[in-house]
Amino acid sequence: MFGSNESSHCQINKVKILADVGLPRASYLNFKFTLFFVLFGAVIADLSLEWNKFKHDYNKRYATVAEEMERKQIFIENVKRMHSYEKTHPNATFTMAINHLSDRHIEELVSRRKNHVRSPTTSFKSSIEVNNLPESLDWRIRGVITAVNEEVGEIITAVVSTELVETLHAIETGQLIQGSIAQVFDCCPQPIDAFDCIKNMSGICRKNDYPVPLGKCEPNKCQPFATFDTINRMTEPDENKMLIWIQESTLWAEMNTAGEGFRSYSGGIYDVPSCSEGPVDYVVQIVGYGSEEGKPYWLCRISWGEKWGEKGYFRIAR
Repeated sequence: MFGSNESSHCQINKVKILADVGLPRASYLNFKFTLFFVLFGAVIADLSLEWNKFKHDYNKRYATVAEEMERKQIFIENVKRMHSYEKTHPNATFTMAINHLSDRHIEELVSRRKNHVRSPTTSFKSSIEVNNLPESLDWRIRGVITAVNEEVGEIITAVVSTELVETLHAIETGQLIQGSIAQVFDCCPQPIDAFDCIKNMSGICRKNDYPVPLGKCEPNKCQPFATFDTINRMTEPDENKMLIWIQESTLWAEMNTAGEGFRSYSGGIYDVPSCSEGPVDYVVQIVGYGSEEGKPYWLCRISWGEKWGEKGYFRIAR
């Protein structure tokens, strides 16, 4: 970056040499401006190279030149933000990288509506100890978690609620079957409580029976295969209780994605000095927990595809 100490030191030394040989002030001022633009141009060139590599790596195609210019600007802003965080947080417990969503505003990836389910907005940060429970748990290795979905926007609530129900069904029956996200999206539109709605429908249908959204609810299109009897809701932040509940099945969690560096997360345990206090705009499925080098974490599945994070998952400090 042109604002680094190294660049400034280089600039000062070169200007001093020019001044020593008697170069007029106007000349070495012009040299300073030239050096500035050379360095600035190098930064722009590097970002352009990263942009071209990004388009190649993720096979990006845009309908118009105007759209490509808009996406490029968003990409540059996101990459600058990522590099800035890396520079100011050299001891971060997580890594960041360009991903297939780096040309998107965060607002495009989340749900803009509130009240996904009837639960309070809370922040879980304190580490806790629980006796007589396993040190770690990962429901994925038990064969009860379906493939990572890649969806953005308002459908996320339907995605995660369907994932929880199909996982519960797999735990209870030993049969892992993909549920119909489209059915839940059509029949349980926000701000309707997703789980109350699913229960009232007597459960979810198979994906094969209701594969795509129809624009309206078609309750007789398919036969539910998975349901549940009760809904446990947390009224106060209690990670102790979360650890107990997750022994039985996976958990639904709401979050705010505006945390520093989150959109570019590529691995490690996500932990930032302060949690974002903004409104929740996303939901995830907590599929396990554990610790790494003494740092405890929750293991979460996100719906941004396997090219994001740790193959569609992230770990967050608990």
